[in-house]
Amino acid sequence: MQLPWRLSPCLYIELAELVGKRLGTPVEYVWWLSFNQRRALRTTMEGCDAYFALPADAQYRVKGLVKSNAFLSVSYAIVAPHDVKVGALSDLKGKKIGVLHGSPPQILLATKEGYTASTFRSQEEVFDALNKKEIDAALLWGPSAGFDNKTLYSNRWQVISITGESLGGQVAVAVSKEKPQLKDQINQALEELKPEIQQLSEKYGFPMQAPLQVNSKNAEARYARLDTLQAKTAAYRSSGFIKVADRPSRREWLVAESGDTIAEAKSNFNNKCSHCHGTNGASPVSERDLRKLSMRYKDDWKNVAYSTITKGRPDLGMPTWGGILPDEEIKAIVEFLVTVQKN
Repeated sequence: MQLPWRLSPCLYIELAELVGKRLGTPVEYVWWLSFNQRRALRTTMEGCDAYFALPADAQYRVKGLVKSNAFLSVSYAIVAPHDVKVGALSDLKGKKIGVLHGSPPQILLATKEGYTASTFRSQEEVFDALNKKEIDAALLWGPSAGFDNKTLYSNRWQVISITGESLGGQVAVAVSKEKPQLKDQINQALEELKPEIQQLSEKYGFPMQAPLQVNSKNAEARYARLDTLQAKTAAYRSSGFIKVADRPSRREWLVAESGDTIAEAKSNFNNKCSHCHGTNGASPVSERDLRKLSMRYKDDWKNVAYSTITKGRPDLGMPTWGGILPDEEIKAIVEFLVTVQKN
């Protein structure tokens, strides 16, 4: 059985070997840096049989592939000294928290009040800052943080899984649609290997306890706010303030009640979006440079921008901001983007 690979904890390698033994076949590896995971899979799976490990979420689809049953839950985690009581994310308020640049935890903290985030470029830098007590805690990818904590730091810190939007999920094995029998065989092997998977998780320091739900306290308020915004939108439409059949004009993009000025929208953008898109949208990474939206999408660019901010593009690392940011604030940010477009 041949496997394409990306840089992952060795748990997946050992598990692949165990699955291969169950199937009575040797395992060969094809190594591939799949930062653009879906594109990499489309171009490398033709000569391979299986891929460990792909997000099990049904919404994460790759053309030509099907997935096994989920075999492991993975997520971001709170990393903190053992003498720090952590029963909820709110226990980190007032503390200096290390996060990786552009990561979901950085975005999460940017949407909440009372948290102080320090941004780093690598996990090694975060652990170094923890070790020097330059930060009080960190939010890192649980499997890799747990592995480093165990192997490099002798479990110096507690590593506590967290769950919430874009913070984690389950993983599965991907196989070609042309090999349904192989998928069934892998499912059977994974079911039989559950005790071994548990042992591997412990061996590699994966966080094992039930994850903390970081959004649970705010869920009712957030959904109530969303319902209110939807009711307001319906009222605006019925009054003619928003023309349902026509593309909204520039004036209509700014909801009168919000009170957001372009300056306020610029500040909101730079506080919540610049870590990925650069100050004022001027990212050195071309696909993240928001000054080129009008060039890419022509007259429809504002609708595209609004839809992307609201719905997100999770497979590309873009979080869903609808229901987190008020709809008026999103529209005001789009109006700010008008001022930075290149001709």
